[in-house]
Amino acid sequence: MAIKKRKDAVIIPSDMFFYIIPLIPSRQRLTREDLATHYEPPKGRKAYMGNHYKLISFENSILTVQVHPSDGSENHLYLHVELDELHVACTCGMPDDKLCYHAFIGLHSMCWLTEGFNFQEIYWPGYYDSAKAKKFLEIELGKERINISANPDFGTLYRSGLKFPDDQPPALSNPTDRVLTLKPGETAVYSYALCFATGRFRNRHFPLLLPFFGITSKDGSKVVSFTKFILPDKLPVKSNGHQLQQQLDSYSKTLYGIVRPLSLAENRDWTAWDSTKHIVFKMWQEILPLLIDYPYNQSYHLYWLKYLRERPMKTLMQGCRYSLERPSLTFNLTYHKHYFTLMVDIIIGSKAIKVEHKPHLFVFDEETNTCFLMNTLQDDELLIWMTDNNNKITILAEHFHEFDKDFLRQLSDKYSVFFSERSGKRIAYDCNLVKSITGV
Repeated sequence: MAIKKRKDAVIIPSDMFFYIIPLIPSRQRLTREDLATHYEPPKGRKAYMGNHYKLISFENSILTVQVHPSDGSENHLYLHVELDELHVACTCGMPDDKLCYHAFIGLHSMCWLTEGFNFQEIYWPGYYDSAKAKKFLEIELGKERINISANPDFGTLYRSGLKFPDDQPPALSNPTDRVLTLKPGETAVYSYALCFATGRFRNRHFPLLLPFFGITSKDGSKVVSFTKFILPDKLPVKSNGHQLQQQLDSYSKTLYGIVRPLSLAENRDWTAWDSTKHIVFKMWQEILPLLIDYPYNQSYHLYWLKYLRERPMKTLMQGCRYSLERPSLTFNLTYHKHYFTLMVDIIIGSKAIKVEHKPHLFVFDEETNTCFLMNTLQDDELLIWMTDNNNKITILAEHFHEFDKDFLRQLSDKYSVFFSERSGKRIAYDCNLVKSITGV
């Protein structure tokens, strides 16, 4: 657990009064407007000048804040967040059980930004004791802001009451289904590359199919040098070209015309993006059978469309084969005494393949350099969500019932989910059976 400026936990008297401010569960954000409904704001700008606060520590669910109002006083606030409430205590004791001046000034300063202070940062139910926090969380505490995130070793953490607030899984609605010749050496060839992006570059563009000219190796088995990509507006006129090339060139031009405007847009219209993904997916379903037997197919990791004007980097261009087989997803739930993990396997035929880089719509078997089109868009979005979270969801044992109701039950209705017993034996997931085995 990475912690900056950490100090020892503050001991709070058991009878200390906590004032309760309601929060909206879905956002748990406090604004100055919210605060004004609990304390009459002082008049004039002078009352808000010279006030300072400093975050001191975060231990056992309590965020300790040192407050220095402009009147020269000093107090400490103790803040605790529930799903729909902010609990506030002050060392002044809050006379008459009302929100005190120090709390108002401290919280007002924390909420100075228009959008307020995001108290969801410190809402991690079940992870507050020091042992769990050290194992599962990474905490960065600054003077005015705190950032808490999941330890990458545990992927994304299920948060009771919020599910997955930082990165929601895709909605699950559909059950899944349970599919030219080589040239002489050192010869110029005309072929096609699947151009894609992964990771944080993935949403820069959808996969494209772009032609290129290349030179084969001495034995004619592969392409060893590449020209610039032939952009659709520069496609050569092949009146006597092979019919298959004419078909692929037509698809290339259409795909490019659809994808390019979205990629260049300064303000992304996500509704248009989602509807375009359906169109692009349907086109690739039509393209794939044409590429199966086409020689010298390549895949290319393309970070930006603007790089298409440059010569392809040889290290990013890889020979690839296409298959009409479609991958299926199966999920594995494993019990680790105090917590569960959920992971996904990508199955091709009877083989599980390892996927480290996930572009839109495709997966690659890097051992065989084979490219597979996803079976459905739901599968694609779900696998993207899992791979972006290190292919691991971690659930504390005490949150398992809630997690099953919120997510796992729907997942197991639509996908194959297996549970691994302590012996290592895998069985089909059944909530009641898991409870009886683990005792949760």
